[in-house]
Amino acid sequence: MIRFRISNSLRAKLLYYFLLSMVFTILSFGMIFAASLAVQDIADQRFADEQYLHELQGLLDEIQEPLETYLAIYSSSSLATLLYTTETLKDALPQSRPVSRDELELLKKEIYFLIDSYLLQVNQIIELKRGRKVQAYTDAFEEMSVLYNYITARINEVSLKGFRRQLGEYRNFLDLFRTVQMYSLILILLIMAFAYSLLMKNINTISTPVLQLSIMAGKISAGDFDVPDVNFHSVNEINHVAAAFNEMKNSISHYIDELKKQKDIEQEIMTERVRNLKMEQLLKRMELYTMQAQMNPHFLFNTLNTGVQLAIVEEAEKTADFMENLAALFRFNIREKKFFVPLRHEYEGLKSYFNILKIRFPNTLKLELDVEEELLDQFSCPAMMLQPIVENSVLHAFKNREGLGSIVLSIHYELPVLKISVKDDGIGIPEKTVQALLTPHTHDYQLSSKVMGLENVIQRCYFFYPDEKDVVQIISGPEEGTEIIININTEVEPCIEL
Repeated sequence: MIRFRISNSLRAKLLYYFLLSMVFTILSFGMIFAASLAVQDIADQRFADEQYLHELQGLLDEIQEPLETYLAIYSSSSLATLLYTTETLKDALPQSRPVSRDELELLKKEIYFLIDSYLLQVNQIIELKRGRKVQAYTDAFEEMSVLYNYITARINEVSLKGFRRQLGEYRNFLDLFRTVQMYSLILILLIMAFAYSLLMKNINTISTPVLQLSIMAGKISAGDFDVPDVNFHSVNEINHVAAAFNEMKNSISHYIDELKKQKDIEQEIMTERVRNLKMEQLLKRMELYTMQAQMNPHFLFNTLNTGVQLAIVEEAEKTADFMENLAALFRFNIREKKFFVPLRHEYEGLKSYFNILKIRFPNTLKLELDVEEELLDQFSCPAMMLQPIVENSVLHAFKNREGLGSIVLSIHYELPVLKISVKDDGIGIPEKTVQALLTPHTHDYQLSSKVMGLENVIQRCYFFYPDEKDVVQIISGPEEGTEIIININTEVEPCIEL
């Protein structure tokens, strides 16, 4: 006796149950499909027989009219049509007529022989017409007409009997088809019930151990490492997870013990004197940088870097990160002054500013950068352009508003325009203020202005691109946020003779 053993693997079990269900499902649908094909064959056969008899009847009808015309006026065109139709009818008749005891087949064979006689009479009438034997071909035509009517009646009789026979067969097969459908439906329901039972069984096999593992994990996350090892029998995958969980629990417990021992040792070694010496050294360095401030233009950067080291020693990571970004921002702001700088220069400075903002507003401000990296080294832009726009959003967009605000910087290239956009979801800018910001000022006004904010950026863009009316766009509405777009036409040289 052959016995099949299913692997304890979850994958193997699911695959086995799936294939088993598919076999029964395919079998059920195969039975329905076969029955449908049989019904279709019955209909096709009846249609083919009826179509064939209809064609024969049509050819007979096509012979009558030209024959009457030919006999009446001796038309050569009618004769040609008549000869062509008789040949077509002769070719349409089956050449092989095997012996059969089936009543319907006998009737069909009779029709074939009657048509042969009919065609023979047609040929005789044509010969009589050519011989100008009026009375003879008139009598022959009357006999042929009687035969024509008889053939038509026999064709109708065969069609009716064939239809009745096929209808009876169809009804019998339809009853069988309904039985097949009923049993197929029962089989499908059984398959669904079987699949559901297997599904629930496998779900319990998986869910119960996973639930136990989640309970154990909760205890371990609470610091309780004294829980016993999980031990249950399930599919191989779950058993492997349980074994790995036990090993992980024991390893974590051992590692925590080692950390505690190491901490005790470090506390004994790391004395307060070492910390004080390091701090004293850093303070002396800061004093030295202070004395050199008047001579060294980079005093501020060095001082900030020393502050970064001091924050690291004091384990103030956020402070160190803040001061490091602040130093980068100061370095960016007092770089060599130029009207235009590489786009990457502006972008890197803004990134430092973004990092500072993330530290200042960790829970109330979301900053996003959507920049095509290859554009940064390909184009230039006016200096000190991005930071003032972002700073304007930080200062004004979220006044008297709670919740998380977002600022998105995007840089894209749409030939030939470099589009730089700063978008926030703040309270928006009033229409009157937007119009005032977008109004170009006189040359003297710009030179005397000390503003380093949004207005300054807009006016500088107007000076650099006096013929580009849409170099700056502001899209804003009450409580709909604000988007400031700088459109730099890369095919136009900026005017920098200020």
